[in-house]
Amino acid sequence: MKIIIVGAGQVGISVMEDLGDNHEISVIDKDASNLDRIPFEVDVTAGNGLEEEVLNSAGIKEAEIVLSTTSEDHTNVLIGSMAKLLTDCFTIARVSDPSFANIWDTREGAFGIDAMIDRSNLTAKQITDLIWFQSTRQESINEELYCQEKVKMSEFRLESDSELIDKTVQQCDKYPKINIVGVFRDGDFKIASNDTSFEEGDRITAFGSPQEVDAFGISIASAEMKPVQDTFDILGGGDIGYQTALLLEDTPLSIRIFEKDPERAQFLSEHLSQAMVLQADITERSVWEEENIPQSDILLVSTGDDAINALVTLIGQEYETPRLVSLVQGYQYLSLFESLDITRVVHPREVVASSITNYIQDSYTRNLTELEHETAEIFEIKIDAESQVLNQTIEDVKKSIAQPFVVGAMVRQNHTIIPKLDTSIKLGDQFVILTTGKAEDMVEKL
Repeated sequence: MKIIIVGAGQVGISVMEDLGDNHEISVIDKDASNLDRIPFEVDVTAGNGLEEEVLNSAGIKEAEIVLSTTSEDHTNVLIGSMAKLLTDCFTIARVSDPSFANIWDTREGAFGIDAMIDRSNLTAKQITDLIWFQSTRQESINEELYCQEKVKMSEFRLESDSELIDKTVQQCDKYPKINIVGVFRDGDFKIASNDTSFEEGDRITAFGSPQEVDAFGISIASAEMKPVQDTFDILGGGDIGYQTALLLEDTPLSIRIFEKDPERAQFLSEHLSQAMVLQADITERSVWEEENIPQSDILLVSTGDDAINALVTLIGQEYETPRLVSLVQGYQYLSLFESLDITRVVHPREVVASSITNYIQDSYTRNLTELEHETAEIFEIKIDAESQVLNQTIEDVKKSIAQPFVVGAMVRQNHTIIPKLDTSIKLGDQFVILTTGKAEDMVEKL
């Protein structure tokens, strides 16, 4: 499939990395220096994606998908509209302003765009999912279901009193129906081995049946942490903070939004019926103390400035707030925010890139999930009669693929199984596989 990507920024490059092995990619950018920095073999065209000549030069007549990911919403929408006029390709536009997505959602065929990826709404949904995960006794920070909901993946953060601290994977024989496959520590995700030991602050990835994974989460949860039940404070009332509050308005949570700008605070108070809006500077410690912010069940740090987000996050850590979730806009600051050892770091551009990739890959990869800032991938595979690995063992397959991967769980005749290296592969088996490299294509070919 030929795909044209307009915009060689963070989102565009992430999509190129994900799709380059399976598709012919052409990239357009006004800034030739951005094209020079692309670390992949792709066709490049320097120019304005709004010009017909530039689109033709990039091969729009042969393109099946045109994806516009520049930093300007208006430009992305116009490029999608122009591409639709020139060809019958499928058009995708990335937008940050929810007003574009609202018009597109409510008026069929608006702008001539086939798919509109709304950064604010997607990020807000990821945050609200996290809140629901934290409102149950197992307190996971991420969850996904696979194989017709017979396999569950959950990520858990290990607190100081977790029973897993200082134990190795091999010593977790108390949980024979759970497969702990990965550990995220100090900004680095690694596939776990039997000798991998656990430390405070680790984020671990576990597979099993939904019931077993939930029971495991409850067992390892901190006795000091209470699930999110009452209060949620949003520190920064930009589009993502606003969208998050909107999604939570009909829930039992008591929501407060702190916003420094008086005009923005007025907008929020007029458009939110349930949330309490406070016009205040959350970099001031007096505000934290007067409004009792540290006692909130969970905090979202969501100003539009990474420097302010980092400062506010540090203040929250000093007050020992139980749960801190922070947004980071610039990819170059991800490692800095991860080093702050907070509940979760959310990168909106990464959320958008993953959504675009999944949208395109849906036709040929089942249920792809990216973990820990795209350092790991999870996907499903079902064994059919043409599979090259029928009657082989998992160990045989691992020997034939150089890239690191692990089978998190499998389903055979409707039963969820934690496989061993000597498990034989049978017709109809469904596997959920995690990889930290580019093993996906190799595994699928086998």
